[in-house]
Amino acid sequence: MLGSMDQPRQPSRRTVLLGGTRHSGTNIADVGTRNRALVLDLVRRAGPVHRADLARGTGLSPQTVSNIAARLLAEGLVGHVEERALAVVPAARTAIGVHLDPAAFEAVLVDLTGTVLVAEHHDLAARAEPGAVLDAMAAAVGRLRAEAPDRDVRGVTVAVPGPVDLGEERLRTPAQLRPWSAYPLAAELTARTGTEVHLEKDAIAGAFGEAWTSPERQDLVAVHLGSGVSAAAVASGEVVRGSTGNAGEFGGMPVYAHGRWTAVWEACQPLQQVRRAVAAGLIDVEVASDDAAAVRAAYARLCREPAAAGLVAEGGAALGSALAHVVELLDVPRVTIGGSAAVLGGEPFLDAVRSRLRERLPRGPHAEVAFSTAGEVAVARGAACSAIARSIDAPSPVASARRRTGGTVRARSISHPW
Repeated sequence: MLGSMDQPRQPSRRTVLLGGTRHSGTNIADVGTRNRALVLDLVRRAGPVHRADLARGTGLSPQTVSNIAARLLAEGLVGHVEERALAVVPAARTAIGVHLDPAAFEAVLVDLTGTVLVAEHHDLAARAEPGAVLDAMAAAVGRLRAEAPDRDVRGVTVAVPGPVDLGEERLRTPAQLRPWSAYPLAAELTARTGTEVHLEKDAIAGAFGEAWTSPERQDLVAVHLGSGVSAAAVASGEVVRGSTGNAGEFGGMPVYAHGRWTAVWEACQPLQQVRRAVAAGLIDVEVASDDAAAVRAAYARLCREPAAAGLVAEGGAALGSALAHVVELLDVPRVTIGGSAAVLGGEPFLDAVRSRLRERLPRGPHAEVAFSTAGEVAVARGAACSAIARSIDAPSPVASARRRTGGTVRARSISHPW
């Protein structure tokens, strides 16, 4: 039956895992930046923490740890708490993350810990002109900057659907954002805001946020379900980026749902679910595909309708079917799910994902499945966290990766109309 459906996207490029499973420091002088980042990372995750524990946790000498701690204290990134233990100063760094989705954009301000301080949501028309969207983004960035402590924002990162050319800081040929093809998004937003702007793939940004805010370095899969679906893996605290930084194309995974074989994006995407509900007489609405606010409202209504509970659960089960392959392949103990469609689906949706995973993987691995703590703004949060990491030269899940420009970014062949 699989032979009759569109072929799922299977990039031919080699996927690379950045970083290893051992995160320890070295006392060689020319890697001082890495050592500083390791110490700061441990303080951020485990603080308050004493210098002796930092030495044990990083493998650095006590003298090296003391020198790094003195530098971090002088920079204001950490401070002393009880019994001279070290803890990060959250307000020492703030950054802004923006997530450009075909149906909307979210903008958030986060602090050094990845805590979301302020968030904005803006619905978009499906074929909104890039210049108008960037004007709205720039205005949102200005408002968020005004909310920052001392108005000190260290960077802006915009998370976008792939494929992305990270060397040129622009989108390539996004299936749902055709007007943005080859558009110099980062340069244009930099010009409008006066702040350096970088791009990141949406799936990578979402996974980055989960890795950055986790109390421990661990393996996980981060899923985003908004107007489309994507997923990226984290291994021992490091995000798997792929050879061109475009890992995370998950929407074409084939699943059996709603009585037929289809792609997972089509099985659980809000507009497709609303159309099914209308066809089945479960809700009575008229929704234009290019009216993002109306689609969101109709999907929220669908999720609240008791008669549509089975349809919502079927979407969750479809996602669980697709995730079963990923969880088994990577042997991850944790799956986080964020994005507006997932959050609106609520616990019934999440329970369906869990149930299907148990059904498909009765002998394990048994992954914990939970909503992202950032909910709808998980990708925007991750984008902001990557900007913070860049500002402190941290060899963290995404920012440590050298942006590769030599690889071939393959255009997506499957359209995802939302």
